[in-house]
Amino acid sequence: MSVTEELHAALDEWNAALDAGDIERLVATCHPDVIICNERQPSTVGVQALRDKYAPRMEAATFKSTVEVLEIKVFGDFAVMVTNFDVKVTDKATGQEGGGAGRLVIGYVRDENGAWKMALDVDNNA
Repeated sequence: MSVTEELHAALDEWNAALDAGDIERLVATCHPDVIICNERQPSTVGVQALRDKYAPRMEAATFKSTVEVLEIKVFGDFAVMVTNFDVKVTDKATGQEGGGAGRLVIGYVRDENGAWKMALDVDNNA
């Protein structure tokens, strides 16, 4: 598998975990010190902060995510991916639909086993 294919697979796994509502599977895609910079929210660092942010969302709603990869640049064991994202969110209790779309910049690092792990997530909603 090429590096580009590995990075696409890493992103696909993040989206599959989110859409499945599986917080531990989502956490497993990330570097232990992942930095999350979501628009209009404080930045967070680490997988526990990721759990704290996403677990309640995943309990309350279902997700359907799509991502279009625009650019990938690899710098040794670090890679930057620029994407457009679209996520549909449905509240489990009310059925109310919402979501968001925009640009997403993701940084990946190779771990000690050679797997690409998300180290940086910066979104910019449309």
